[in-house]
Amino acid sequence: MPVLKTWRGDKETFSYEGSVRTKTIIRYGERFRWTATVAGVDYDRLLRRFSGKCVPVGTSKDKPAAGSVGEWVKANINRSGLMSYIGPILVAEKYATKPKPGWICINKFPN
Repeated sequence: MPVLKTWRGDKETFSYEGSVRTKTIIRYGERFRWTATVAGVDYDRLLRRFSGKCVPVGTSKDKPAAGSVGEWVKANINRSGLMSYIGPILVAEKYATKPKPGWICINKFPN
C-alpha cells in the first residue's frame, strides 16, 4: 500500500490501495484510521472534465478555490473535500503534474 504526502507536502501522510482505473481506498488521519473510497468512474469523470488543463488544486475542505479540481470534487464526488489526497494519487499514477504550489495540471485524457 503506497504511503504519500498530502498535497502540501508537509509531515502529514496517507496511504491508499487500488488504482485510479478501478477505485482507491484512501486511509488518512492518525494511524490511517479514517477511510474514503473514490470509484474509478469518478476519477474518469474528473480526468475527462479537466483533461489537458492546469487549474488550482483546491485543497480547502470548506471553500476550495472557484474553478478548482477540489471545488468540482466537493460538488460531484465527496462533500468533505479530498483533494489533499486525490491530487497526490493522480500525480503518483502519472495522470497529473504539480507545476507549482496550489496548482495541478491534468494530462490529456484518455492518454
